[in-house]
Amino acid sequence: MNATKSRVALGLLCVCMLAMVGCKTEQPGVVNRVGTIKATLAASPAAVTEAANEVLSEMDLIVINSSSTAIDGRVVARTAQDVKVRVDSEKIGESVSEVFIRVGKLGDADLSLTILNEIKEELGIPVHEEDDDGGEGHADNDGDKEEHAGDDDDSDHDSK
Repeated sequence: MNATKSRVALGLLCVCMLAMVGCKTEQPGVVNRVGTIKATLAASPAAVTEAANEVLSEMDLIVINSSSTAIDGRVVARTAQDVKVRVDSEKIGESVSEVFIRVGKLGDADLSLTILNEIKEELGIPVHEEDDDGGEGHADNDGDKEEHAGDDDDSDHDSK
């Protein structure tokens, strides 16, 4: 019985460690962390929120809420099939924000990357799909915050 408990605990530990690390996407500097796409953009949270609101509206999603402050921002929208789409931004420097995009409970990486690229275009940030120079619009993989790693009910980044 103790051996089974140990194996289960070890398995859960491995899953948690993988969730904390995240997976790089095909787009340099962008990380998919347990269904949440994370990137760093050269824009304030207010500018990211405004761009995300515009992009989601242009995609004919129903924007439920859009708000921002000098330190953070959030846009929540729903698809016609009532799937939650959330774009969060947090200030990490002068006119630099970390952006988190999640579509649905499990995440939809393709749609999230499409939204990210559209937000970049709206902000006038080049979309670098083959460039790996770590410049504007790329993720900062240091100091990832755990509240963005999971999709539990208490998380700030949960979705329907």
